[in-house]
Amino acid sequence: MVTNQIDISAKIHPKVVLGEHNRIGKNVVIEVIGDDPNIEVLIGDNNIINDNTRIFIHGKFKVGDWNVFHNDMLIMAEDHIIIGHNCWFGQNTILDGAGGLEIGNGVRVGMYSQIWTHVASGEQIEGCILFAKRKTNILDDVWLVGSCVVGSGITLGKRSTALINSVITKDTLPNSAYSGSPAKLMEKLNFYLPKTIDEKFEMLENWLKEFISTNSTNFLLDSTDNDLILLNSVNNEKVIFTKSENKIDDISISVFYLFDKTFNKTNILTERMVYKFLYNNKARFIPLN
Repeated sequence: MVTNQIDISAKIHPKVVLGEHNRIGKNVVIEVIGDDPNIEVLIGDNNIINDNTRIFIHGKFKVGDWNVFHNDMLIMAEDHIIIGHNCWFGQNTILDGAGGLEIGNGVRVGMYSQIWTHVASGEQIEGCILFAKRKTNILDDVWLVGSCVVGSGITLGKRSTALINSVITKDTLPNSAYSGSPAKLMEKLNFYLPKTIDEKFEMLENWLKEFISTNSTNFLLDSTDNDLILLNSVNNEKVIFTKSENKIDDISISVFYLFDKTFNKTNILTERMVYKFLYNNKARFIPLN
């Protein structure tokens, strides 16, 4: 069964390996440059690549699940670009992989941002030293609010945030906020508050009730002290959210584990529906399989 929705105007190179339930918009180009038989191009499940985005691959390009690439992006994987799960990229963003670009899970990059891994200008034969390719690393849950520029050879720490129009020229610390050109640490600003597992469980329960109320009376919610069980009465599908740390061996059962934010990916309809409701900015999970 064909599960990907690909606009007729999109041009996708035959070397591209697509997962399931992806949506690819108008005039999207995913092109593999050169004839290297070892070039690896993998795009996972449930991704959205919107209209007019262009992806040019000369090395390695790997994308996980549940990522959104908005309109008119330019992505250049000369060396390699590796992107995890649950990332969001705004329109007209540029991702440069000339020196290697690795992006973790849950990263958000606002529109008109630029992430670079190389610099090149004047002629080297004339003595210009402005030439370098250096890998850039963006760790989990980084947020570039919009119109940000990230230089090459930089590591952005987990949950660090750069406010609008920031120009980042140095590594950022985890759980910190930056602003300006060049970006400087804003020592008194913190965008995260601590939450206990019980508080998270209660938030999930309320969100599942909201999901049911806004979607269909075909969904039912059963709850225990440790589990929230979403039932689809039409097709008998079941999705479990649990705060238990005991993982279920049967990976054919759709289970979301709250303690470490992972889940058994089954791609059943109910799982995809409820996760689409959650993953934008309510709760994001990483697939175990």
